[in-house]
Amino acid sequence: MYYLDLIGTLAFAIAGAFKAKSRGLNIFGVVFLGIITAVGGGTFRDLIIGRAPLFYLEDSNYLLVAIAGGILTFTIPHIFKKGYSWFRFLDSIGLAAFVIIGASVTHKHLFADYSDWSVIAFLASVFMGMVTGFGGGVIRDAIMGDTPYAFKQESTYITATFIGAFAFYVLMFLDINLAVLVSFLLTMVWREVVSKYGLCRRVLKNTCGFKLGFDFLKKLV
Repeated sequence: MYYLDLIGTLAFAIAGAFKAKSRGLNIFGVVFLGIITAVGGGTFRDLIIGRAPLFYLEDSNYLLVAIAGGILTFTIPHIFKKGYSWFRFLDSIGLAAFVIIGASVTHKHLFADYSDWSVIAFLASVFMGMVTGFGGGVIRDAIMGDTPYAFKQESTYITATFIGAFAFYVLMFLDINLAVLVSFLLTMVWREVVSKYGLCRRVLKNTCGFKLGFDFLKKLV
């Protein structure tokens, strides 16, 4: 779970820094917005559930990874410009990871004594999983003067985070490893297969045998 969290941090830092770089910001702006994107959702979560100290103040690896992601993106931006769908794929990885971490941390911090399912634990854990996933992007977009992408009609952020958090919470009582795997896969599938902006759709949309399936999925979203 820890390494999954760091992977998500790096992915979101790259995503946030890429958007900042596309606006022509200097390296300080790029790195700052990369950090905001990477730790913003977790900051929201920790403040709301009363978890102290904030996770990146307790473990500096999060900040170091976020800074490294921002510097990397500023220094080698052409990697992502040549294939935007691959950049988006990294963003989906971060989203899937953060949803799991957010729901897990919330349940552990607030409901450690709950061994069985409860409505309040379910609602809080799922919601905080969602917030951890898209909260950083909302802060980044607000700072940049944009409407948060997560709230736009074409975005699949909200649906993907709900599906991932829901699956994780339900399955974690059965087997934590199964919960992580299923949640991660469901979030990724919704973002990269079901969504019309996903990587798989872009690669396979003109492939014989997949067109009808993608047309059907398009109607769902």
